[in-house]
Amino acid sequence: MKLKLDFHVHTSASSDAHTRPDELVPRCKERGLDGLAITDHNVLARGVPSELLIIPGIEVSSRDGHIIGLGVSDTVPRGLSADETILQIKRLGGVSIVAHPYDLLRSALNPEILTTIPDAIEVINSASMLHSIIWKRAKAFAEKRKLPQTAGSDSHIPETIGKAYTIVDIESRDVASVLDAIRNGQVSPEGRPYHFSDRVRKIIR
Repeated sequence: MKLKLDFHVHTSASSDAHTRPDELVPRCKERGLDGLAITDHNVLARGVPSELLIIPGIEVSSRDGHIIGLGVSDTVPRGLSADETILQIKRLGGVSIVAHPYDLLRSALNPEILTTIPDAIEVINSASMLHSIIWKRAKAFAEKRKLPQTAGSDSHIPETIGKAYTIVDIESRDVASVLDAIRNGQVSPEGRPYHFSDRVRKIIR
């Protein structure tokens, strides 16, 4: 089966986000998503809804840039190097994804400095300002290194959930199968950038 999952969503547990956990299910249904990953900044999701497939995650602030950990069993300390962060995510049983690589306007990692191979590269991130350049560069890096490619909305408000998503090809509808599918490259990124109105809406909130 193929599922449509947004692998980069923030809730109000992130200081710069405004989506309440109880808004996730209706927004997913509205967008035609089968589920999503909650990736709040440096904290694990708590009290997540059970009506949809929710992948527990975290967006870790390494000293080299942001790295997503999906399916981790504990928090990962901020301020480690990117390589150390990826290793820690793996030790916790999670999947490591380089978030919005090459983005000069945010705390983004240049994946070319890595000596530890991540599980995947986020090649589509809806919040990227210079998306036509950044997405192309991220995709080229992933293809060169033969790394799985994912997409996520990087949503901080309910209205932008599902702007980008990943098609995941799995046999069983559970978190473990999703993580294995990412590791095995059974994923396909899709999505589009935010509209100007989306950015304004976030600022107003």
